[in-house]
Amino acid sequence: MLNTIENNKVVLIDPDEEAEVVAHLLLKMNAFVSIKTAELATTLDKMTQYRERKEGRFPKLVSLTHHGRRKAYRLQDLKNWMKNPSTYHSPNHQAKD
Repeated sequence: MLNTIENNKVVLIDPDEEAEVVAHLLLKMNAFVSIKTAELATTLDKMTQYRERKEGRFPKLVSLTHHGRRKAYRLQDLKNWMKNPSTYHSPNHQAKD
């Protein structure tokens, strides 16, 4: 059961539970996060992310714009990676000979 607080006839989520609710909603929506946010969540800097992506050991970036100038990670992909980084393999990764 979600704890709420009523303030001037407005129902608010209990601040102690707000982060968990927001995280759940973002995962459910298959939200995107920036490379910088991925750095904070995974502790891998962008160059390490790049190397790991290249080898298929980190989620792929998704193009958010028509020309591919703005890219981000799917939050669900990062969550899957964080479950077990040592055995993660990016789906549809093409190994280079």
